[in-house]
Amino acid sequence: MILFKNFFVKTVVNLGDKLLGANYLKSLEEWNNYDKMSSHELDKIQKENLNKLLSHAVKTVPFYKNYFNSKEYKFPLSLADFPVLTKEKLREQKESLVSELFSLNNLQKNFSSGSSGIQSYSYTDKKYKFYLQGIHSHWYMWSGYRIGDPILQFGISPKRVFPKNLKDLFYSVHYLNSFTLNENKLIETATVLKEKKIEYIIGYPSAINEFAKVLIKYNLNYRIKGVISLGDKLFPHFRKNFNDAFINPKIIDTYGCAEGLLMACTNDLDFYYIMSPNVEIEIVDDDENPVSDGEIGNVLVTSLTSYSMPLIRYKLGDLAIKLPKEKYPKDRKFQYPILEKIIGRETDVVITPNNKTLIVHSFTGIVEFYPEIKQFRIVQESIDKIIFEYIIDAFFTFKINVLSEIKEKIDLLSDNTLTIEFIEVDEIKPTPSGKPQIIESKIKSNSLK
Repeated sequence: MILFKNFFVKTVVNLGDKLLGANYLKSLEEWNNYDKMSSHELDKIQKENLNKLLSHAVKTVPFYKNYFNSKEYKFPLSLADFPVLTKEKLREQKESLVSELFSLNNLQKNFSSGSSGIQSYSYTDKKYKFYLQGIHSHWYMWSGYRIGDPILQFGISPKRVFPKNLKDLFYSVHYLNSFTLNENKLIETATVLKEKKIEYIIGYPSAINEFAKVLIKYNLNYRIKGVISLGDKLFPHFRKNFNDAFINPKIIDTYGCAEGLLMACTNDLDFYYIMSPNVEIEIVDDDENPVSDGEIGNVLVTSLTSYSMPLIRYKLGDLAIKLPKEKYPKDRKFQYPILEKIIGRETDVVITPNNKTLIVHSFTGIVEFYPEIKQFRIVQESIDKIIFEYIIDAFFTFKINVLSEIKEKIDLLSDNTLTIEFIEVDEIKPTPSGKPQIIESKIKSNSLK
């Protein structure tokens, strides 16, 4: 098996890199080297990458060229000289945020509704996509995974197109659609663990938690080497269920967003290692002033390696705390800077009358394709009714068939068991943490236990 995996990497993956003009293996090698570096070396690389990126943005990105031409600034510029980029600003200025060195026709869109319910999308070039895949695989390897190990993946692609099916075959991935999860499907999946000799599970923790609960309920516990959490908040009760159901796997929690930003990941600590060669993370107060390490604040992230559409001081809507340097564990595995905590909220779910579970991404995976809807929220009034609150984006022409199409897709997920009431609103208030809530359930559920 080891010989086959080595052959697979050296031949199939390497050939794929060459045919696609990709840099996947180069990215993997680069990050393996970063893992061995000192904090001083990593800090130097981050500063070099930041200076290159800011210079590139000022010279080639229309939005920043216009911004600095209209003001008096001394060069070279610092990161603090750049304006905060909100999701609203990204929606309004997305084309002018693309570098003049790239053609929109050759870029891919990264759609995101995110757990905030506020939609946005960014542009990414093909080479950067493969670079990010290298970071993802690098994180997976922190769990012990090696390319070719059997994986169970919880995702939200309703239809796996041929290239992804081919990728699943080559990489030994068993893909499970997480749009709707019911007990029968999850019991069937439990048999797949043994049949496919699954060693690792990757996906949304809220979906993996539903699977873990079924295994525990029916005493189907199965030893897994590693669980990699993507896209949702990983809560302590999820960890407990993972340890019980999968018999104490290594649990890796990642921090990123669909706009093409991979920011931090756990490994040997309860804290998050910041991928400093790839991103610069600032923690600021509501007036955009830096807060001290150890204090909670708003996350601003700058991508240091994406040149087609540089996201600079991008405000995600997250709150976080940086670990004070004097509290860094001396025996930590890596020398990257550290996030102490990412502040989130309980991931709510919608439970249907036929006992299906719809997670946050069941809805974001639908709404992300309708840019006419700027923000939305789902309120479950009763077991058989949800209210779909939405805000229209003034920059798009709103067509009434948008709502009927969304209804059809939700009906398909829920097996037509939910009454859906659409209500246009002017505002969706955030939670006390400052972040919008995409699902509010007013019924009692055991889903999060």
